[in-house]
Amino acid sequence: MLSAWNRRDRPPEDGAAAGLQGFTVDKTFLSSLKGILLETELVFGIILVSVFAYDAFKIYRTEMAPRATQGDQ
Repeated sequence: MLSAWNRRDRPPEDGAAAGLQGFTVDKTFLSSLKGILLETELVFGIILVSVFAYDAFKIYRTEMAPRATQGDQ
């Protein structure tokens, strides 16, 4: 319990890496099967979101946006 209090009262460390402790890249995980599957899933997720966003914009532009009629021109 005493060591937990000492860590909490300690002043913050200096340097750019002090705020990023625990956000390191684990290269052994990324080269494992689970890591490769995670990377693939993220790439396909980004592609899928991009396609949905493009499709939604295309539908909005063709069906929802006001169009100029013959009388307005």
